[in-house]
Amino acid sequence: MKRTLLTIVALAAVATAAAKDYPATQCDRLAANPEDQDIIAPAVPRAQVDLPKAIAACEAEIALHPDNARARYQLSRVLSYAGQFERGTAEMKRAADEGYRQAQFVYGLLIDRNRPDAPTDPCVVEEYWLRSARAGRQAARVSYVRHVLNGKFDACRIQATPAEMAGFLEAAYADAADYYDHLLLTELAARLDARTRERPTPPPFSKAVVKPPSAAVVTDCDRLASHPEDPDIITTGVSSSKVDVPKAIAACTTAVEKDPANARLRYQLARVLAYGGDSKRATEEMKRAADGGHRQAQFVYGLFVDRGRADAPTDICVAEDYWLKAARAGRQAARLIYAQHLFQGRFDPCVVQATPSELGELLEAAAAEGRDFYERLLIDELRDRYAERMAE
Repeated sequence: MKRTLLTIVALAAVATAAAKDYPATQCDRLAANPEDQDIIAPAVPRAQVDLPKAIAACEAEIALHPDNARARYQLSRVLSYAGQFERGTAEMKRAADEGYRQAQFVYGLLIDRNRPDAPTDPCVVEEYWLRSARAGRQAARVSYVRHVLNGKFDACRIQATPAEMAGFLEAAYADAADYYDHLLLTELAARLDARTRERPTPPPFSKAVVKPPSAAVVTDCDRLASHPEDPDIITTGVSSSKVDVPKAIAACTTAVEKDPANARLRYQLARVLAYGGDSKRATEEMKRAADGGHRQAQFVYGLFVDRGRADAPTDICVAEDYWLKAARAGRQAARLIYAQHLFQGRFDPCVVQATPSELGELLEAAAAEGRDFYERLLIDELRDRYAERMAE
């Protein structure tokens, strides 16, 4: 538990530092939210916000510094106050995706409260609140655990382990401001402990938790472009040397146009575009498939980043994020490359999202699925490295 709490404190420190990269601007002075832990100017209550001036100031700051996630969050705040809900929600998501923990919490809240312009899937709430909680956002720590205990995420694959959730509550208790906060946290901690005793959770990263597509229709794209290493293919895989690239690109382009939400088809399109030399479009489609939840695409997009593909991001922390998503979804190669890079120090510049206990669970699941001699040797080596690290 102490190790978990130290990890959470470290995550919060990094998140706070990242939020203060830019000095205070007119956007901060006009739109800083009293509930935002990372504001760097005096807070402005909603009733005192001058909406036209605040919107103009925040738009100007975003135009000057598009990567200022704090300003983007504040822009989304005042746009929503002005009734521009669609744009406000879109900017909130962008700020959340850029790592701003207050935006991650609020974006989840917009979904949880059924904002018309937000998604309807509670599992999106689970994901954004977990990111925010791991970054130290007090409200996210409490809301995440409370929703788990209340069954709001029962339809989701809950990513946080019981130990991690207990760490959230312990950190929240240390930061709690008043008597009623402490009462709520004490109640949640007791409920979490009782739940853990009554319902010991199975290893969350086993292959069984990944549901294959049900009643999936095999398309020409599948027949021409399925990758043999993709665990979610629905027909026989085609090795790279046997792919008819022009036919596969045409078939997959048509398939994706007909079913744009199908991440499997989009991944296969990205694969054959890469074989055809269209690197830019291949990278874009691979990211879209990865963001659509296809674990093979998440793994390969991380490889694009790690291997320095010209059209991919250069930040190794992007690979850390996508590989962990794929590993959590049961992609064996992602489990192993994530652990290997972590032990090699490749993720040292990043906020490493996997807790020590989660990393151990990933390696245990990998060991259960190891197929051949050399794969098992690699897994044994990584498990030895893990044991050494835990003994330090």
